[in-house]
Amino acid sequence: MKNMKVTVAYDGSNYFGWQKQDGYRTVEGQILKAIKSVTKEDVKLATAGRTDKGVHAYGQVFNFEVLDKYSTDNIRRGINSHLVDDEIVIQKVEEVPPDFHARFSAKGKYYRYILNNNRLMHPMFRRYKGNTIYELDVERMKEGAEILVGHHDFQSFTNSKPDEPINTKRTLDSIKISQKGHDFIFDFESESFLRNMVRIIVGSLVEVGRGKKDLDWLKEALIRTNRKAAGPTISPAGLYLMKVYY
Repeated sequence: MKNMKVTVAYDGSNYFGWQKQDGYRTVEGQILKAIKSVTKEDVKLATAGRTDKGVHAYGQVFNFEVLDKYSTDNIRRGINSHLVDDEIVIQKVEEVPPDFHARFSAKGKYYRYILNNNRLMHPMFRRYKGNTIYELDVERMKEGAEILVGHHDFQSFTNSKPDEPINTKRTLDSIKISQKGHDFIFDFESESFLRNMVRIIVGSLVEVGRGKKDLDWLKEALIRTNRKAAGPTISPAGLYLMKVYY
């Protein structure tokens, strides 16, 4: 058997997230159908991480096992030929060692969020950018980002259920914020992220950037480790999984 590492890009607008769910059109579900059409086998995917409904990816990664007779080119071309009606493209297929696991072998992830503050944002971008009507102070948001970078308990910045056995401590390596016209671009890098963590952090930084909350409020949100202490979960439309590091 061969272990295939696959890098895939997708427009998540028309999918109910990544994870296969009965009765729903998901990215993983469509890919599994395509793989079965090629290999005639039911396979199990190991995935770097699950993206939510409406979230996009430039560099999602998964791996699975196939018979030795298949080459990387067979897999890439074959799967793509069965995804022509989907907003999914297999970009790269690599044969990797048997012990490679898309999730457990990952060293880090890079997410980007694009937020537009044009009151008359073109409707073409509604599925691909978050939108706010407020003026935003980018320098103030950068100051807020500095508070969040580092090793913290991010319980306030996740929608994980309280009874889930999850360690909410994470090391956020960097948050970079830039502005291009009406677009505010937030780039995040970390070994791993909690559920909705990026979207809640962006929502919280927007509260600071518009002047509704101050920096002390952001510091207090970290200390309180309570979801109600942080800002709103911003729209999934502007979120992209850019790359998984190995």
